Amino acid sequence: MPSIDPIENWQVSHLAAMTPEALLELFGELQPPEPGELVGEYAGVDYLGRTEASFAAALGRVLGGGGWFWLGKAFPGTEGDGASGYNRVVNDDREVARRDRYGIAFGDSPFDGKPSLLLKYSDFDNAAGSIGFLDEVRKVNDRLFLCTGRADEGKGEVGFFFLVGPATPFVGVDDPNSELLVGSPA
Repeated sequence: MPSIDPIENWQVSHLAAMTPEALLELFGELQPPEPGELVGEYAGVDYLGRTEASFAAALGRVLGGGGWFWLGKAFPGTEGDGASGYNRVVNDDREVARRDRYGIAFGDSPFDGKPSLLLKYSDFDNAAGSIGFLDEVRKVNDRLFLCTGRADEGKGEVGFFFLVGPATPFVGVDDPNSELLVGSPA
């Protein structure tokens, strides 16, 4: 992971140029964000990798979205105790939707056992929750976060994405009563 630039100055391009193995190594060295640090809507960037197979996988995620394209994630500034965030997506009509909710809590990574900010989709009734999708967030610097996403509550094959600030204000999910599991409060 040698870079001339100190990590405090890294941008998406620094991470995008890395191999998956180097990203995993870096992920293991990073800490989660501080409690309350992530507030607002962050831009999201999918890691496309450096091979034809990784590009094909990224294209598959876009095509699998049924015309929806991922823009990023949002955080209310709290974790645990029912805190939840959402994804921002845009459809073919260029309308932005705030949906695909996840619970937010600090916990130990199923990957390396180290502290992570965990985004747990199975807290909600959505497609990602139905496969036990779990994202983990670790801080690169004040504007950049390296994230992993895995099915099976974090035990599946790893994918990477990056969150980039500064964030825009937290708006809230389009329909607060959507995606609730049976018996869950709004």
